[in-house]
Amino acid sequence: MRSIGIIGLGIIGGSLALSLKEKGYRIVGMNRSKEPLEKALKMKIIDEVAPLDSPPELDIIFVCPIVSVVPHFIRLVLEKTKNTIVTDVASTKGFIIKELENLSKEQLSRYIGGHPMAGSEKTGIDYAKKDLFINATYFLTPTKYTSDRAISTVKEIVEILGAKPVFIDPESHDKLVAYISHLPQLLSTCLSVIAKNEVNGNIAYSGRGYKDMTRLAHSSFSVWRDILYTNRYNIIEAIGKYIQLLEEVRTHIDNWEEKALEDVFKSADD
Repeated sequence: MRSIGIIGLGIIGGSLALSLKEKGYRIVGMNRSKEPLEKALKMKIIDEVAPLDSPPELDIIFVCPIVSVVPHFIRLVLEKTKNTIVTDVASTKGFIIKELENLSKEQLSRYIGGHPMAGSEKTGIDYAKKDLFINATYFLTPTKYTSDRAISTVKEIVEILGAKPVFIDPESHDKLVAYISHLPQLLSTCLSVIAKNEVNGNIAYSGRGYKDMTRLAHSSFSVWRDILYTNRYNIIEAIGKYIQLLEEVRTHIDNWEEKALEDVFKSADD
């Protein structure tokens, strides 16, 4: 396996290209706008450019744009190619599976979902890093139609990237990331908003704890819009459980229930 296509040259797609090209793969870039493609060629991250509406026959193609358009490009690749394996890097999976359910079994046998737990609050190919995936969890979400060939091929690439492949079904994936990825983003964003509203310029005096907690607040809504929409029911559940615990903690503080507060701290540290 020597040829890899990447649709969407943002930070994830760019990092995939950078890492895999260094390891000897021929990288074909595809993108809606020309600027990232020109940058990728200039930076020697990709070897050539292919038309987005007519993806070539390659060993594997990674689909890396925002979630809402991922199904369209997966479908496009599966319909335009005969043997190419397709994977994506989207943060939600149930939405994608539902959008693809009318494809043939043969086409779906060449698709396996993927989601690297790596990235940054920054976006764009300028922030691509060849070591972005090293030691990162990389979820793989095969469906009942995914072939053994597709599973083994993508697993091999994940390991070559230095990431740790973890197999999980799409529904379980979406619930899990609602708690370990999507809820933290919202908490960081809301904390930043509340602090700015209440202490104004005094945020300048904050320590490392506040800065660590609000790093994600610099993330772009253009990226998170689709994630929040496509996984909203799991996220709503997670928010509800967080609010419930926060209300309990407020009551413990108000009534000064020291033992109950200690139990919460101990539970967090277990």
